[in-house]
Amino acid sequence: EPIGGERQAVAIARAMHFDSDLIILDEPTNNLGVAETQGVLSFVRSARDSGHSCIFIAHNIHHVFQVVDRIVVMRRGKVVADDIDPKNTNVAEVERIITGMSDKEIHDAIVQGKQPQG
Repeated sequence: EPIGGERQAVAIARAMHFDSDLIILDEPTNNLGVAETQGVLSFVRSARDSGHSCIFIAHNIHHVFQVVDRIVVMRRGKVVADDIDPKNTNVAEVERIITGMSDKEIHDAIVQGKQPQG
């Protein structure tokens, strides 16, 4: 029985094998070690590069930047930014959009030990 990243990789490979038009990945790297995470991200890139459409739902913005060609940000169930090109922006800018806060507000919240709310 596959465990951890193997399970996600098998699911992605299965979707690719059956030539699924759309692959939806909801937090596929959650609770994985570094090696397993990189394996899953590699499979996602392979699926994308093979022409499969992928919806990659994740809280880890660094993983998002590694595999997507378009970012959509939702906050409290509403789309607040659409069609962000990760090649033309950076993590800090997307974090500002996600939280709806300025850099100073994000910094102050972190210094005070609070999770930035957005």
